[in-house]
Amino acid sequence: MSKNTKLANDLIPGSAMHPGVLLKDELETREMKQIELAQQLGIAKNVMSELVNGKRNITPELAVKLEEALGIKAEFWMKYQVTYEIDKIRIKNRKSVQKANIPPKAKRQSASI
Repeated sequence: MSKNTKLANDLIPGSAMHPGVLLKDELETREMKQIELAQQLGIAKNVMSELVNGKRNITPELAVKLEEALGIKAEFWMKYQVTYEIDKIRIKNRKSVQKANIPPKAKRQSASI
């Protein structure tokens, strides 16, 4: 593999998508109101609002409740939550490296943890 080849794992996203966006889309597709799902899940409507607006994370407990209510596996919700968290860190690290003006070769060496 040449030095210029980038692996999928080397790519840094431009932005991170919170799983609440997916939840909001799912509700719209089902023509379901946030308050209806909040009641099914046994959570406050403000908590649901925070979820779909990306201000509250999906916990394993909530993922299981979503699975029961929507029929979408808990692992799906957790995968997207973890991916979101990792993407946020990658974006933050990229910005730090750009700010420090570290040349690409030095970035690769310091990245091997």
